[in-house]
Amino acid sequence: MKAFIPLFLADVREFVRDRTALFWTAAFPVMFIFLFGVIFSGDDDISFSIGLVNEDGPGGEQLVESFQAIEAFEITTGTREAELAALKDGDRAAVIVIPSGTGSTLARVVNTGGGNPAPASVALGVYYDPANQSRAQIVLNIIDKVVSGMNQGITGITPVLTVEPQQVAATDLRNIDYLLPGILAMSLMQLGLFGTAGPLVSLREKGVLRRMGATPLNRATLLSSQVAFRMVLALCQTALLIGVGLLVFDVRVDLVNLPLVALVVLFGASMFVTLGYFLSTLANTEDALQGIVGLPNFLFMFLSGIFFPVDMMPEWIRPVVNVIPLTYLGDLLRKTMLEAGSYYSTLTSVLVLGGWLLVSALLALRFFRWEQQG
Repeated sequence: MKAFIPLFLADVREFVRDRTALFWTAAFPVMFIFLFGVIFSGDDDISFSIGLVNEDGPGGEQLVESFQAIEAFEITTGTREAELAALKDGDRAAVIVIPSGTGSTLARVVNTGGGNPAPASVALGVYYDPANQSRAQIVLNIIDKVVSGMNQGITGITPVLTVEPQQVAATDLRNIDYLLPGILAMSLMQLGLFGTAGPLVSLREKGVLRRMGATPLNRATLLSSQVAFRMVLALCQTALLIGVGLLVFDVRVDLVNLPLVALVVLFGASMFVTLGYFLSTLANTEDALQGIVGLPNFLFMFLSGIFFPVDMMPEWIRPVVNVIPLTYLGDLLRKTMLEAGSYYSTLTSVLVLGGWLLVSALLALRFFRWEQQG
């Protein structure tokens, strides 16, 4: 520990002197959030066009009014055929069908106090296009939350209305709310690509790494101090971006989840820092490294869905999107920061990021070198 602290402080001084690393890990993400914040911080909420089919007539009017009151939904009523046709044409995010007999079932439950025997349930049909799975999942999450509230408000006793179980999502996301987790994910990526790989190549090119490796200090201690510094830097980036988002643009961050957000940040940062260690082994000079890290930086940034939903991308590019680690980090941060609907399950995101972390670590350990190759 006596050696670790001086090494940690030396990493801080070295990083502060590296203006390129400072720009990509601190100034660039803040510039992004100000740029997108100014453009997208208006009061316009993200909304979805929903088709509503009331096949129960007057008995279903109370449900119709409840769905129309949801700010995130732009409700259009019509027949089943017309609304499903609009769904197929891409003009609806989903179609909700209130089946015949819904009102009478609800009235019977209210009159009997939810008594015996167990009351019949009513399944609201929710149709969506599987080609737009990400958008549909958010909508289904909102419907699930609304129906849970209806069960309490209408019957007050036993859940009678049912839909396909989905995770609960926020109902009032703005564009800037969606963008902040993506910008944070981008900053963690650039911490690995520019804030880790760049300084390592610079130290190797100047012979500093070789001299450090030749000292009596344990090499594992040298490397662990570097990694620890970057984990602290990742948390500082997080605090900076969330602070700007909250104070300047009133971004809706669930503060109760901040400890979980910190864990996701450390997990994502460790993955990208490890990737940076591996990428640093592929170049002998800083100039050569710029070309190596520039390509993944560009592809990851614009194909991961951190700035716009992935369902806006053409189908032929989805396989690429689905292997990019930034896709899953942005999705996981959005879920933990906003409790918004996610495109991928938490388990899927953790497994993909964990796979990238494992492979990057193995490659970094195999190819890392302390001095330049001839």
